[in-house]
Amino acid sequence: MAQDLRSYLDLVKRRKPGDFEIVSKSVDPRFEITALVVKLEREGKRRPVLLFENVKGTKFPVLTNLHASRPRLAAAMNAAPEATQATYLRAMDKPLAPKIVASGPVHEVVREGDQVDLYDLPQIVHHEGDAGAYVTAAISFAKDPTREIWNCAYNRLQIKSRDTTSIHLTTGKHLWEFQRIAEARNEPLPLALVIGVHPAIALGALAIGSIDEDERGIMGGLLGEPLELVKCRTSEVLVPAHAELVLECEILPGQRTPEGPFGEFTGYSLGERQREIVHVKAITHRRDAIFQDITVAHLDHMLLSTIPMEANLFRAVRAMVPSVKAVRVPSPFTCFVSLEQRIPGQAKNAILAALGADLYMKRVVVVDEDVDVFDDRQVNWAIATRCQPDRDITIITNARGSDLDPSAREDGHTAKWGVDATAKPSLAAYTPRHRVPADVWKRIDLKDFFA
Repeated sequence: MAQDLRSYLDLVKRRKPGDFEIVSKSVDPRFEITALVVKLEREGKRRPVLLFENVKGTKFPVLTNLHASRPRLAAAMNAAPEATQATYLRAMDKPLAPKIVASGPVHEVVREGDQVDLYDLPQIVHHEGDAGAYVTAAISFAKDPTREIWNCAYNRLQIKSRDTTSIHLTTGKHLWEFQRIAEARNEPLPLALVIGVHPAIALGALAIGSIDEDERGIMGGLLGEPLELVKCRTSEVLVPAHAELVLECEILPGQRTPEGPFGEFTGYSLGERQREIVHVKAITHRRDAIFQDITVAHLDHMLLSTIPMEANLFRAVRAMVPSVKAVRVPSPFTCFVSLEQRIPGQAKNAILAALGADLYMKRVVVVDEDVDVFDDRQVNWAIATRCQPDRDITIITNARGSDLDPSAREDGHTAKWGVDATAKPSLAAYTPRHRVPADVWKRIDLKDFFA
């Protein structure tokens, strides 16, 4: 499988030409790109990949809405839409180690030192109230300062000057741990921020696992071949050779800067906080680089993170309850689980496993296997008819959660809760559901009755 963004865009155009739109008209990066994405989603009921050729203030074209479709993300993994979770789990279970190469297209243009100017990049402001221009599609590549352990993740960046940004590090996550180790030694943390990649690489960057689980191997598993990496020009950090653009940086020790407000995936604009400072030492990119943006809090953002999250939660729940059938993340901080409850207590075990498997998980609903977790109406029906709140709701206090949750304390401490919406004492003993006989359902064809 080709490892570059452009090959994937060609695939999208071949498979479904209407899924790719080129916008030639000039657009203002302040709010207009977001407005067009959201209007297409809400009014046009469409979610195509958008390439803006003429963005005010920059020579770089802007690509957005790349991840706003499950079928498109499935195609990036060479999988059918219904097989995305199984495909992702297989890549986690059977990663392919990356391959180091001597050079790549990402080094066609190199700017170092005084040539670095972040204001040459598209200055995209997404939402009213945002503190300034943000880079939302940057994948961080970094190494533990003390061990040969690598981490990849998405981190938002607020452009602060020609060569500095702030960076949001989620408390307790792996890059946060790396930075704290380096800071304790009064050392900068070398970092590369990669923009514009094949979606299989993007999906792999969002894998959730132990700190020694290498996301680069999962990227290779999703690509079906080892990820090709090239060494940065100013550090030993390795980056995808076929990326569009890379910021070669370091996180400065002992320094913070005000960051925000910024409209996050929760749907709220989070206020100003003190964040770490990134110093950009070099910018490398393809000769005709495409700058990728992610429209925060909309499908481009939410679906991309959902698929890895669902796979991790499925793996965690399956370790405790092997009869789990499906896992879905329908909205922020929420997970639906269906299972065949073979012995009492498995629903609660599934709740605890899911809540503990992901920092962002705050509410878990467990239903029987006859309930489709991809249908909100069925899940709500199960809660209404199979759950007694005084008996079936579990609340966990003072747990570590997300610092992006506006209802949590600023340090991310939160309460978490689970809803056991399975039939009691068992599905077999519960009042039967009414339905049309299976043979009649199969026999009836609407075309025989309606024009």
